Amino acid sequence: MTSRYGPPGADATFYLDTSTGEVCPVRRFTDILPPPGPVRVLQTNNLIATIGYGLYTSGSAIFFVKESGISPSMVGLGFSAAGLAGVLLSMPIGRLADRWNSRDVSIACSTVLALLLIAAVFVHSFWEYLPVITGIGIVEAGGNVARGSLLAELVPKEQRVRTAAYSRVVTNIGFSLGALCAGVVLGVNTRAAYASLILGMAVAALAAAALSLRLPRPRSDRVGAGKETSGTRTYDLPYIAVSVVSSTTLIGNTVLTVGLPLWIITHTAVPPPLAAWMILGNTLLVIALQVRMSRGSDTVAGARRMQRGAFAVLALACASAAAVAEFSTLAATGVLLVTVALLTLGELWGESANWSFRYGLAPDNAHGAYGGMYALGGSLPNIVGPVVVTFCTARFVPGGWFILASIFVAGLLANGPVISWAERTRTPEDATLPAGPQAGTDTVSSLMTPNRESG
Repeated sequence: MTSRYGPPGADATFYLDTSTGEVCPVRRFTDILPPPGPVRVLQTNNLIATIGYGLYTSGSAIFFVKESGISPSMVGLGFSAAGLAGVLLSMPIGRLADRWNSRDVSIACSTVLALLLIAAVFVHSFWEYLPVITGIGIVEAGGNVARGSLLAELVPKEQRVRTAAYSRVVTNIGFSLGALCAGVVLGVNTRAAYASLILGMAVAALAAAALSLRLPRPRSDRVGAGKETSGTRTYDLPYIAVSVVSSTTLIGNTVLTVGLPLWIITHTAVPPPLAAWMILGNTLLVIALQVRMSRGSDTVAGARRMQRGAFAVLALACASAAAVAEFSTLAATGVLLVTVALLTLGELWGESANWSFRYGLAPDNAHGAYGGMYALGGSLPNIVGPVVVTFCTARFVPGGWFILASIFVAGLLANGPVISWAERTRTPEDATLPAGPQAGTDTVSSLMTPNRESG
């Protein structure tokens, strides 16, 4: 990841070595890219897919309302049904990835997604829309689980968190590019323009599927491949409990994108444009800092400490948000900036810890099934977060912010006992499984070593 740009010359431009966390001078453009091989293909896929997702999310609801003739409430109901179906079926799709092949499941999900997106352009009623949008939710969630399993198979255990951090940077860049392009397209205000946003995601999904054909299939002789073992439990309650607690940090994202903008407009002297600009600032900070801030979370013990820090700063951010309403414009703006910085820090630490628990507490022969389990447990905060944030901040002024802070304090208190419970219940087979595909460290240990050749 490039951490600072400048004109060509000594000490002008740098990249972050994702394997060591060191900042190094860039001698050629490829220095800032993952090296040729599976990781570069994964990240390229991620960039293409998130550009498509940025296009889709910016215009799909408008298309269904204006061009398909579906009421806004019914469109929202369809999106909710899609999200619920995706969560419920993520575990079966993850098990399929473990038994069959995570690469091929990922390709299949991307291909079906493209077909459903094409079909979405032709819906004209709620009953045509509902099965299509539900199918989109299912294959989106299933594809995410399969890709998470694929990352675990292609990247050594000690590099998975850093690779996931790099992926999140790419995700933010891709989504931002897609949203910017969508803004231009929406200005045209025609059916063809709106449809092009949905079809743009379909093209991106097909391109990602085609590019994934370059990825290697997992070795058929890896431990536990295609078999039910003691590591592949139907439900691992301690693991799911970890995902619920860990995903509570994601409520901080809802605070930033929903609660804080509403608070700014209704109860503070902060200029309203800052409600949008602060989200852009958050995105830029995540792009610049996510890989660096993930250092230290590559073990469960390190992630436990990092998650405690995340909960602490998120609780402080809520208290800071409440204080914004107590100041005049200039001072309130300063307190708001502190609040956004705390929310961003909580997001960076919380996400890094999440990835570590997701991979570090799952057996290496069942990353698909366990990825589905983690998504299932992590869906609860995502579902209740928007309701809790909007209710608390609108109904209790300013006390609602301290209610939200207490949720993060509860997460801080639950962090240790829940993670200890999960660690105690790992089986001996879990502990002895290999860190990655048995293709070995010779081939995969260099996957995240940037190209340092001079130009």
